[in-house]
Amino acid sequence: MKKAILIFSLLALLTGFAEGQDKSDFSFKPASYYTFSWNTTFTMGDFNKWVGNASPAGAVFGGRYFLANNMALGFDLGWQRVSQSYGYQTFYGTDGSAITATNYRFTWMVPFQAVVAYHFGPAKLVSPYVSLGIGGDYMEHHLLVQEYDAYKVRWDFSLTPEVGALVKFGNFAHWGAIVALNYKWTTNKIELYNDRKTDHLQMLNLKVGLCYLIR
Repeated sequence: MKKAILIFSLLALLTGFAEGQDKSDFSFKPASYYTFSWNTTFTMGDFNKWVGNASPAGAVFGGRYFLANNMALGFDLGWQRVSQSYGYQTFYGTDGSAITATNYRFTWMVPFQAVVAYHFGPAKLVSPYVSLGIGGDYMEHHLLVQEYDAYKVRWDFSLTPEVGALVKFGNFAHWGAIVALNYKWTTNKIELYNDRKTDHLQMLNLKVGLCYLIR
């Protein structure tokens, strides 16, 4: 009898502990949320041949609206700049002229995408997610050689798969953090120097920022 009481008491204690753990992780599922994140870009492939530096000069504003089954729809609108200085190189004009000088290259990007996302446990304090952005970009590619600024303006189509997590600052807090990593593929290209062409620009983006959740 004493053993049964001891076992029952132990089970009750473990059950209470488990329930306490569940409650400590309990939060609320937001109806929607908005994010503002700092964005660091790492160029890849042909884009890396144009500008090899990673750039923290960027930001992304986004919104998500929850549907059934933990699915969410939303948008991302951002701004980014990548740049790099290069040593002496020779550039040839279409008229046969040539100039040897240092050069500075940079690209402005304004991405805009519709996003579909799936959250794992949106009511928890930490909610991992996967998403796919579909949209386009406005890009300006600049090549500065001495006082000359050769540039092209291009629009493109882009795809951005992303993995990340929302972290609430408390069980029922409306503020939290977002951390995410995405891969971006675009149809953009660069045709500015010595007949070298870059096609299908690619990059990795690291996002760290704040989110505001609405019940």
